[in-house]
Amino acid sequence: MDVNRIRVKDLMKADVKTIHKDATLLTAIKMMHDFGVSSLIIEPESNGDAFGIITRKDIVEAIVMDPTGGTSLIVDDVMTKPAITVNTGLSISNCHQMMRMVGVRRLPVVDGTKLIGILSNTNIFAKIVENIS
Repeated sequence: MDVNRIRVKDLMKADVKTIHKDATLLTAIKMMHDFGVSSLIIEPESNGDAFGIITRKDIVEAIVMDPTGGTSLIVDDVMTKPAITVNTGLSISNCHQMMRMVGVRRLPVVDGTKLIGILSNTNIFAKIVENIS
């Protein structure tokens, strides 16, 4: 498997779930559970603004560390912004290197300013398994 030839567009998941930054953490938890995803993307508020991301790990850490058990938290309190984004033409090799350097496991995929997908280490792992089977 030549990871330099495989592009983001080949492995990304196009069905990306988004949430508003003012939503409650409970809403985010319910969405992740109902859709079977481990992250949600927060759309930019305006031109020139960045995407954000909230992950299952972010939520668990916030709830454990919050004295109220997370009941008063909203997505904006917990999300990471700006999210590191990539375009469809980037190689999986470069994406993996970026993930390692920045310490993330998911990268929103954009076309200009439009969100079109998400690439995760799960997608890369699935491709590896497919190639050894």
